[in-house]
Amino acid sequence: MQSLIVILQYILAIIGLSLIVIVHEFGHFLMAKLSGIHVEEFFIGFGPKLFKFKDRRGTTYGISAIPVGGYNKLLGMDRNESIPPDMKDKSYHNKPFYKKLLVSIGGPVFNVIFAVILIGIFLSMGVLVPTTIIDYVQPEAPAEKNGFEIGDEVVALNDQKIESWDDFSVLTKKYPGKEVTYTVIRNGEEIKLEVKLNNVEGQGYLGISPSSVEEKLGFLEIVKESFKMTWDISIGYVKVIGMLFSGKIPLSEARPVSPIGVVSIFQQYASTGMQNFIFFVAFVSILIGFSNLIPILPLDGGNIVLIIIEAIRRKPVPRKVLEIFNFAGIFILVSILIIGIVFDIIKPFNIMNM
Repeated sequence: MQSLIVILQYILAIIGLSLIVIVHEFGHFLMAKLSGIHVEEFFIGFGPKLFKFKDRRGTTYGISAIPVGGYNKLLGMDRNESIPPDMKDKSYHNKPFYKKLLVSIGGPVFNVIFAVILIGIFLSMGVLVPTTIIDYVQPEAPAEKNGFEIGDEVVALNDQKIESWDDFSVLTKKYPGKEVTYTVIRNGEEIKLEVKLNNVEGQGYLGISPSSVEEKLGFLEIVKESFKMTWDISIGYVKVIGMLFSGKIPLSEARPVSPIGVVSIFQQYASTGMQNFIFFVAFVSILIGFSNLIPILPLDGGNIVLIIIEAIRRKPVPRKVLEIFNFAGIFILVSILIIGIVFDIIKPFNIMNM
């Protein structure tokens, strides 16, 4: 029975990863259609084609034997292909700057939109909100040494009212190494507890954890929080990339993950419940969207740089230069993939250790 559950979790993991890729490709597909670019193929999966049909506009849709991800084939994306004279006005390469740009950013934008929707679903399932009631007292921490107990409700610090865990956290951090007085409710009685806080990286530290209650959010609050969480994750990702390139994060702590490792992590999140899994799919969708904006070919970011250069030069980049940059980009990506596979084999990710 347990083996069947694990197999189902891996199937769910593959579906989750595939959805992210399909949404990304659909973003390119839709922007191409809106820009008047002919889409020759839109397939779900890779490998031998199992099922396909062509619409009246000449686009072939289908499903391939390996149903993981998907792809688009746009007319004129490959500059070496021969384009019929009557189709030149529908070729990607012959479209104006802004239309090519729309197509290139369509995938990442749709990844972010997909994440907003998934985070909204995640929030609609209920969220755990920390209270001001103590659920854990850390041994040897100031809280234990000064008489704090599980079940105490923290209501004030130095007579400043505490109404939420955020209030508690913000106020406590203001007094590193200082003597403070907390007011707690214990068995219906108000008690004053004096304590000298620890100084942890310049912030006050008491050493307690809160109990949590499940809370249902209203529709408008879900919408607001979905955008806020998506924004926070996006900004956090950009900051991490900046810290990586500036050397603030050593390369040894930034090991790549191959598709094998990604599927494994997806499976681990699937084992923790559908709600956590949905959030993780949203999180990865944001990461994939922004990672595709890294300025190397054949990623979307590389195409965007190419489009901008050609718009400035008002003529195509020489084919030889394009081939060199394309080769360099593929070499980098394949190298990262190989390193990721090696790491995923010798030191696989375990979300419990993250």
